[in-house]
Order: sequence, then C-alpha cells, then structure tokens
Amino acid sequence: MKLYESKIIPFLANLPESKRVFLLHGTVESKVLYYRKLLEKILLGDQARNEMRLITLDRSLLKKEKDLLLNEMKTRSFFGDRKGILIEGITDKEGSTILEILEQLEDEDPFLIMTSGFLSQNSKLRRSVESNILSCSIGFYEKEMPLAEIQGLFQKWKVTVSDNQIYNILGDYARNYDFLEFRQELRKIALFKSFDETPLTLKEVEDIFSSESNPNEKKLVNLLIKRNIGSLIDYFKDHPANIKNPIGVITRAANHFKILHKVRCNEHDTMGILKKVWPPIVGKHKDQLIENSKTWSISNLEKALHILTEIELTIKENSKISSKALLIHGFLKVCLLK
Repeated sequence: MKLYESKIIPFLANLPESKRVFLLHGTVESKVLYYRKLLEKILLGDQARNEMRLITLDRSLLKKEKDLLLNEMKTRSFFGDRKGILIEGITDKEGSTILEILEQLEDEDPFLIMTSGFLSQNSKLRRSVESNILSCSIGFYEKEMPLAEIQGLFQKWKVTVSDNQIYNILGDYARNYDFLEFRQELRKIALFKSFDETPLTLKEVEDIFSSESNPNEKKLVNLLIKRNIGSLIDYFKDHPANIKNPIGVITRAANHFKILHKVRCNEHDTMGILKKVWPPIVGKHKDQLIENSKTWSISNLEKALHILTEIELTIKENSKISSKALLIHGFLKVCLLK
C-alpha cells in the first residue's frame, strides 16, 4: 500500500489491523523521526522499549546474517504482548531480504517498522512494500506541515481561528521552519490560548513566532535599514543602555543587509530567496523587507556590509575604543550612503 503524507493523520487514527510492515522514507528527517515514534506508540504502547518488545536491528547485520530478520519475525515476545522490530536507514541493498519477509508474512508476526532516506519511484524496496496488502509505504518529501494538519491540531487543542489570513501566515512559517520546531511553536500557541476562548489574532501569532530575542535590537536595526537618521540619533541618545552587545547588533544588521543584497540581486525570484531565509520572515515583515530593499542600490548594500565588517573588526581588535561610539558612528555612516 502506498500512502500519501496528506492522508497520514486519518490513517494513523484508524490504523488497519492487517498492516504489519511500515516503511517511512523521505528527505525530511524530522518528519520521518516524528511519525516513526508516533507509529511505535500507536502499535506497541508507551513501554515497548522498556519491556523489550521493540527490538532494534542494525541494518548492516542483514547482509551478514541473512536469516536474522526472518528468525526475529517468527519469534514472539517474551511478555506475550505485541512485538515490534525497528530497522533504521534501510536501503535498496536490503530490498531482497525485505521481499522475502513480505512473501512469508503472517497475521501473527511482529510489526516491522523501517526508516529510509530518499527512495525513488523505482526503488525495489519501496515497490515491494507498496505492492503488498499487509504493508504500507509513506514518503515525506515536503518540508512544511500540511494546512489540514495545522487545522486539525488547532481543533484538537481547542484553538479558534476567525481570520483565514492566519492560516496563510502559518503556511509561510511552516515552509521555513523545521517540522519539529514548527510543531513546537504551534504548541506554544495552544498553551498561550489554553485559558483564552477568544479567536487567535495575527499579532499573537507573530509575537509567539518572533525570532527576535531582543526587541530593542530589532528596532535599532529597522531604523538603520530605513535610514531614519533622526530617529536613529534619538534612539542612541535616549536608549544607550539598551545596547547590551554591540557585536550582536552588528551581526544582526549584517544579516539583514545580506538578505537585502540577495533580494536586489535576484529580483526575478524574490519569494524564492525569502523562502530560504532563516530565521523566517513572513507576513507584514516580509512585505516591509521587500519595500526596504527597493530603497537600496546593490553597490550601497555592499558598502554598508563593508562598513559593518570594519566596525566589528575594530571593536574586536581595540578594546580601548568605546564599542558603542564605534557602533553609533558606523550606523550613521551607513545611513548617509548615497
């Protein structure tokens, strides 16, 4: 049986008793890991490893001991309960061994869970599993979490959403976050709204997903990007104590200028560039970044990066000069670029 990722949640919720062999493969390792653990729990319960009902076999041993897996598949659990066998990183080299297992598979045999990386459509291993009625192959090649799964989690956690734009924003985040990190951020939203029955707002989403650990540094860099000299001078004058780590501010500013430079150099593929940016920039912040990029020439962005590098090196090499004074001078110099 071949199962598409978009169908995995309802499939696991009503897992057919006839399925004994599972192959989880794909290029998104975090998804393969997550669903492998979830499958273990559904099939064998929470204590399978502690009770030695889940046996892990080293893939390399399958070639040396051809009957190892077959013998293990015909051995019942010492505890008299369900037993599972796990093989990680399996490849087509073991395809013939797995085919032999499938040909001799019986209803009372233990569950066999296998994980793999990329497997092509013509993979012998994949085709063997997909063509057997007692087995199932699931591929994970899309980085983001499907929208239906996000909606399902919110429904499960009783988080209400009245504005569909929020799902569009979450879709942007899903494309840029690692799968497990994204689930963790969704869980933060659920905890945040656990005692609040009002619908989730866009501001709450952006606050929770914010990658900026220091909002004061974020504000300072935004003023620099916009070349707002008046506000920048006022900030340095009124909030000097907020600049805790000048090198950190310079690094943050340099990262933003590098993004602006990539956007200007690849204006035909702006969205493609922004999809690869980490930490992700989404929603109104993405729109603002695109607008800001239009106010900078490529040459001035390169000059700005050169100035920032010079400031950083000077601070690191000469401890006698005030790092904050160098930061202020350098930022104003960037703002005055023509």
